[in-house]
Parts: sequence; structure tokens; C-alpha cells
Amino acid sequence: MLLRIEEPSVQLQDPESASLVQAGGDVILRCHMDASGEVHFEWFRNADRLARSARLEIKKKRLHIKAVEPSDNGVYRCVAKNEAGERRSSKNFALAVAENTALIQTVPSDVIVKKGGTAIFDCSYQHADVIEWHFRDGNSITTNNRITVHSNGSLQIDNVTEDDGGMYSCSGIRSEAAEVPQIYTAELKLAYIQPFKATSFEPTLPEHGEKIAGEGSMFQLTCLEPDSFPLAKKWWENSHGHTISDSGDIRVDDGRLIIDSVRAENAGIYKCVAENIAGKTESTVELIVTMKPKITKHPSSVTVEENQKSLLHCEFESESRDHTVIKWRKDGKTLKHDFDDMQSSHQRAKVFKQNGTLVIFNTQASDRGEYVCEVLTTGQKPVFSKPATISVIELLRFVPSPVNKKMELGSIARIHCKAQGTPPPIIHWEKEGVTVENLPSHITDMNGTLHFNGVLAEDKGRYNCFASNSQGAINATINIEVVVAPKFSILPKTPMEAIEGHSVSIDCVVEGDPKPTIQWDKNLKMNDFDQSRFTVLENGTLYIREVHRDDENKYGCTAGSSAGLNRKEVQLIVHTPNGLVPEDDEDSTVTKAVLITMSVAGAYIILVIGLMIDLQLLSHIIAAKTENGDVEHTELKEAVSSNGSASKPKINGVESHKEGQKSDGAETTNSQSSGHSKKSKSSNYDKLAFPRSYLKESTLIGRGEFGDVMVAKLPKSVALNSDKRSSRNSQIAASSESADDKDITVLVKALSQTKEENCLAEFKREIDMFSKLSHDNVIKLFGLCREIEPHYMILEHTDWGDLKKFLLATQTGKSPALTPVQSVAIVHQLGRGMQHLANHRLVHKDVAARNCLVSSTLVAKVGMCRLTRDPYSQEYCKHVNQIIPLRWLPYEAVYEDEYSTKSDIYSFGVLVWEIFAQGELPQSKINDNSFLTKLKEKNLEWKAHASTPEPLIKIQESCWELDPQKRPSFTELSEEFDRVLKSM
Repeated sequence: MLLRIEEPSVQLQDPESASLVQAGGDVILRCHMDASGEVHFEWFRNADRLARSARLEIKKKRLHIKAVEPSDNGVYRCVAKNEAGERRSSKNFALAVAENTALIQTVPSDVIVKKGGTAIFDCSYQHADVIEWHFRDGNSITTNNRITVHSNGSLQIDNVTEDDGGMYSCSGIRSEAAEVPQIYTAELKLAYIQPFKATSFEPTLPEHGEKIAGEGSMFQLTCLEPDSFPLAKKWWENSHGHTISDSGDIRVDDGRLIIDSVRAENAGIYKCVAENIAGKTESTVELIVTMKPKITKHPSSVTVEENQKSLLHCEFESESRDHTVIKWRKDGKTLKHDFDDMQSSHQRAKVFKQNGTLVIFNTQASDRGEYVCEVLTTGQKPVFSKPATISVIELLRFVPSPVNKKMELGSIARIHCKAQGTPPPIIHWEKEGVTVENLPSHITDMNGTLHFNGVLAEDKGRYNCFASNSQGAINATINIEVVVAPKFSILPKTPMEAIEGHSVSIDCVVEGDPKPTIQWDKNLKMNDFDQSRFTVLENGTLYIREVHRDDENKYGCTAGSSAGLNRKEVQLIVHTPNGLVPEDDEDSTVTKAVLITMSVAGAYIILVIGLMIDLQLLSHIIAAKTENGDVEHTELKEAVSSNGSASKPKINGVESHKEGQKSDGAETTNSQSSGHSKKSKSSNYDKLAFPRSYLKESTLIGRGEFGDVMVAKLPKSVALNSDKRSSRNSQIAASSESADDKDITVLVKALSQTKEENCLAEFKREIDMFSKLSHDNVIKLFGLCREIEPHYMILEHTDWGDLKKFLLATQTGKSPALTPVQSVAIVHQLGRGMQHLANHRLVHKDVAARNCLVSSTLVAKVGMCRLTRDPYSQEYCKHVNQIIPLRWLPYEAVYEDEYSTKSDIYSFGVLVWEIFAQGELPQSKINDNSFLTKLKEKNLEWKAHASTPEPLIKIQESCWELDPQKRPSFTELSEEFDRVLKSM
């Protein structure tokens, strides 16, 4: 909101006339002014600032003097301040109470004079023997070469300097009287005017003072008032020095130069002039008119060899070449390129400014595509050429070259050989001179991929891959080895039994080619053995001498080689010497169901591989498996809707609720809850509480009236349990340990302003509101985090976030635009959500797109994000010391503080307008001050957006009725939306 403040004036409010002021009576003065935002006032008598006392009552813009007496006489001034600046009253009030004192006859007036000029103050008293003048330092003024005190009491100051500015006091004195002299002040103000600057224009002028407009376009440039006192008079002059009037094709409206349709002859010099008694300042603007360019030769398609140069020509004509550039688009996207013709180093793509030629050095296959030349002249719409294509003849090469391969005996394996080139090459395999036709029957060559259907030992050897096309032929040679995966020839039996104090052998004999390496572990821990008693024999058997009771555990034998891995586990049970099995205790491994998870086993296997294979061999194995498709990557995508399921929005078939008793604004959520005791209220909040530790990955999205607003992750089970409102902590603890518990996105509103009663009350109102509601189209309250400050309110969120952000994204093409049916469906859903609020006698107070949520399945929900400060601060303004969503509120809410279901109906009408306007700011062509004025005068006009379906217009406009009682109910709206939706 653009704040403003006008010059105030002091007015006598009581009594009606200055002639009625009498000693002992009361006088009330008012500081009259027009301003916006929060305004602070100060009062002065003569040059002295007034403070409250027993006889002085100061209440903002009103000054009440009780039982006035001659000592109160003087000139009363007021000063008004807000964020827009400070203004002092120029029209003041002179209080003159007559009672055996010198009585003022001519009150001195403020004087404005330029430096070097002459200032004259008139002052005369009745019943005064002496008239004296004093300057701001209190010294008496006497006549000198520049200053003259005339016999009639007037003060004249010649050749005024800056030091002469300030307050001058005229004192009337009766020599025989003992009372304090009567004093009246006037101020000498020096006039000045500052030169224009670039920022004196909107938009700001460039350094060279040129403004460019396209022929046929509308041109506007505002000349702002220069810093001056008194306020300078301002006007525009054309190239001939003539003042531009306020009518015609070229006109001036409140300092704004307007040309409705720019023509070539409108080009030239325009001058903004400002003048006051201090002098004159002026600034010139050169208007340059550009013409639409024309493409004279469109680019032609070309075919080039890879790594060669590509050229595309685009010739054009333009009468405004200095303001014209050429850009190229590839497949619809702007191509990055250099413009500097003289630069030796460059990107691969370069455009020559003068003729628009595009050069691509070292053309690659990725440069293949459709190209369009774009001629851009400032002030004109872009002109596009016909499309042309670049075709690339690719060099013949392997991508990538095939690599050596190890294949397991008896397995099904594949070896890839891929090549590219223009035309596409023919690929085939040979084995040591054996053509593909003579390969064994279990080997097939399919488009360059060798398939082995059961690998045989004789398949090992050298293989050649050949690729050929019209460019020639290339080949690559690889070695294939056939390996045997580790296999247990003697399996360890499980469970095994041993007697405490005796020895035991656990067999693990493995065969394979190459010979496998064996590693033992105890309960998944390697090297956790007493070396004095545990020995691994050459054949792989684990020998344990003098078995101890704590040796009872699970033992794993892992055999690995370049051919693969194999693993076997055995449970060892230890008996006492008398043959009994010891009783189980909590630490006994016999009773433990020890499950080996894939993550632990995988980590262990990697360690084993690292022990037995050198790094170079390992990299070849991994590369070969990746090439042959043995290693596959699967990308899992999980979409979680706001209620934990991928439910689709229900358009029809939803049970309609009667609106019942509607809120008239007198009963809000606060008033409903006021009947509860504090103990009951605290108990309700305790049921909503859960630990803050369950929130993670918090991201700030904005700031509201309470504090920061964030999105965070919350375990799905915590959110589900929040609806039960009982045994919360035990349920959360149990559910949060679930292995398959997923996270959902939630909205977190922090309460930082705990010392501000209004914020605290509104925060509690929202908690009370959403804790009572349960509807598919109203967000859920999951709980509160209150263990430390700031307190958090945890609310439901959706994957697409707030509706305002989504609607704006449809404008830019980041999200597909809604169809008319989808738009009405969203309106219908939000109407049902608001109907649910109304049925519970709840008033929202801030119905707008920014406070609604939408999901990827187009489920819409009524919420309360209230990002009043960031990023939607421009949608709120300060009025009567309150932050309000001005453009969404009716007269009774703004000027009578009367909020009700009917004011929510009005706001809902604006919300419908937002949906069909793709998130545009309502009434965007007028500022907040003008909006307030129109609303106050009740002549604000609302019209349905042009894209609104015809059947919806009448019911929408009924929401904006001035009389709240004439507005429909949410039940009526929902029924009407349902009818419209079914008819589409």
C-alpha cells in the first residue's frame, strides 16, 4: 500500500467561533488532515511543544484546553507524521483571551520567501505599550542594515539568508501590568527547488535520457514533483516549446505524458518543467520511435558432417537497426550464443549482428533440430522467420566400445556392441574368424548383441565386433572368460552342537573357478574371534578349540571370487559337560530370531569383494555388467496426497449439508469457546500436542502475522493418529517405529508474537476453528508443538501448495491452464468447504486463493496460510492499525469491523474471480488508497472475469451485493455450483 499524508490545518471545534472564546471556558482544537496508515500527532503553542497536564488533554488529532486564560494565548500548530513523512500545519489558530492584557489585533502570518528576497511580518496589539520581536534564540530584534522594526510593529527582513529561517515571536507588553507578555509566533520559511533527476520520472530515465516506443504503441511517462517548497507547479512542453494540454492524442494527465498511438512524427525532444518562487528546473527526454522489422530472406535447411561448421542465414530490413538484435531459437528454446564479431574466443554458436547469420562451429549430433530466426526491435513485437533444420551426418564410432567379459558357466548372458553413424551402421560379431552363421546354436547375434543361452566352457576366447556403413568399417576385439561361481561341496550342517570345553569343526568347503576366497564372521561381525582358539583351515573349515559358553552364536561362511559370491550360515549350540542345554536368558542367541537384513549383508559382501579382487578387475566386472544390462536401476516414485491416499476429487454425489443457523458476525470461534473453563481449554490443547522432534526438513515459505510459515515432513502415522485425539504419545511412539512409515508434507505456522494479544487471540481462534472441522475440502489440524517457543501449529498441506501460486504458474505456462470444467470443479469444492464452516457457525475472515490449497489430483481445500508479510504482503494493507485483506472485504468489514458468514460470501466472490483470472490481483488498476475511497463511497464496481462461464456470472455477482442480507448463503452457492457443473 502506497502511504500518503497531506498538509494539516488547525481548526476550532468548540466553541463554534473564535469570538465566543471566553476566559474560564473550554477550547477544543482539531488537527484536520487526510492521510493513510498509522498517523502520530504533536501539538505546539508558538514554538513550544505541548504535553498533557491537568488543563491540557491531548488525544491524537484533538487538543482540549480547559478553563482558558490569557496565559494560554498564542498561535497553535499541529504536526502529523506517518511512514510517508512529516507535515506541519500552515493554517494555524491564534487564541486570544481578553482580560486586562494586551490584546492581539493583527496576528503575524507565516512567510515564504526565496533566498535574497524580503520578508515582512505584520503584528499589532490593543492596549500594548511596547511591541517587541524575538528570534528563535530569544534575543530581542533591533533595527540594523538588513532588519527594520517599523513603528506600527511590523518586522521587515531584507536580503534573506538561510540563517534567517525559523520562528519569530511578536510580544505585546503593558508597562504598568504585571502579567506575562502576550506572545504570537510566525515562521519564516525559505523557498527552494531541487533539479530533476533520473528518478524524478516513472519509469526511471536511462542515463542518456532516451525513451523508445514502437510505432502504433501507447506511450506513457510520468514526471514527478521535484523536491521543492512551496510545491512547484509542473507542466510538459513539446519539441517546439509549446505547453502540452490535457486533451488530444498527445496530452498530460497529472504529470503523466500520454501518447495514445505513437507515430513516426511524434519522435523528438519533450521537456518537463517545474517552477515555484525559488526558481525553475527542467529535464528533457528524447522519444525515439521504432518501426517493425521485416525478414527479407528466411534461413534454409542444411546437412553437415559432424565436427564441421553449420551456417544459417537470416537477412532482414529495419529502419531502427541500432535498436534491433537477432536471436535464434532451437526447437522453441532460445539458443545461447556470442554476439561479439571481433572476439577470438567464443562459444560453439555465434550470431553476426549485421546480417543475422548463425554459425555453429564443430557441429555435434546434439545440434540436430529445428531453428527459427527471431528479430527483436525495442518497442515492437518479435518477428519470426520460417523454420529451418540442421541435419548432422554422424561419424561412425562405437558408443561405447565393448569390453572384456567374464561369464558364469551355465548362465544366460549378453554382450552388447553399440555403434552410431549416418546412415545407421550394420553390426555383427565373429569369434576368432568364425562368422556369425557358424556360431554354436546356443549363441545368437541380434542387432549387435550376443546372447548366450547357457554359457559353455568352450565359449571362452576372442570375439570381434564389426560396424559398417557407407563411411567404412570399424571393429573392436574383446576377451571372454568362463568362470564357475563358488559352490559348497561340503555344507555346514545347522544347527551344530558342541560341548563346553571340547573342540568343534564347522565345515565350509567350496569349489569354483577361479578359486574362491573364504571369510568367516560371528553374528555378522568379521574378525570377532579369539585368535588363540579360532582357526580357519586351508580347506575353509572353522576350528574352535575349547568351546566356551559365549561362543554360542550364528557363524557365517562367505565364499567369493570374480565369478560371484555364496554364503551359508550355521547356528552353534553349546551344551554343558553333563549334556544339558543351559536355560535361555535375555542375552541368549539361541532364542533370538536374528534376521540378516539386505543392507548389512550387502555391506559385508562389498568388504569381502574388496579383500579378494583387485580394484582394476572389479571396475571391469561392474562396467561389463552395466553394459549387458545385468545391473538395473529402478526409480521409485511415490505420490502422497494430503490425506495419505491418492483419492480423486468427488464432483458429484457428495451429501449436501444445510447451512442451518448462519453466523451474523456476532458469534465467532472465540465467543463459542469463551464458555469453557481455562482448565478445559488447556486440556483440549494438550490433546493436540505432539513432540517437535517428529518434524523434519523444514523449509521457510513465507511470513505471517504470527511469525514464520514453513513446510515440513511429518511421519504419516503421526498425522493419522492426530485425528484420534487420545493416547497420543503412546500411539506416536509405536507408529513412528514402523519400518514402512512414510512422510507427508505439512504446513507449520509459528507463533513468535506471544506478547501481542491480537496475534495470540487470532492464533487460538484458528486452532479452535480447524480442530472442530472435518471435511474433505477443509484442511486438517494435525496438532501443536508447545514444548518450547515459538509454538507451532501443524496443518495439512498439499503437493501443489497454495492455489494462488498454482494459478500464477498457469499464466507463465509452468503449469497447464485449468479448463472451464476444472475451474468450476475447484469453485464447487471450495464452496462446500466454506459451507461446512458456515454450518459450524464459524467465520473465516480471509477467504482468498492464497489461503486455499490444491493437490495434483485437483482436490481443493479451504485453509488459513495468511502469509501477510511474505510473499503476499502486497495483498494486505494496514488500516486503522490492523492488517486486513482489503481487496477481498466488503464495506461492513472494513469500516464497521463487522465480520460474518455474509462477509465471507463477499470474499468468496472475489476468490471465484481470482480462479478465472489465473491469480491476478483483484482491481489491480487502482491503488489501496483509491480502493478505500471507492469502498467508503460505496461506488466500487465488481464484474465477473471475461473467462467466467455464463451460468456462473449472476450467482457470482450476487456475492458482491452492498446489503449483506441480499447475498446468498453457502448452501445456495454449493447447490448452484453443482447444477452448473452438471450442465457443462
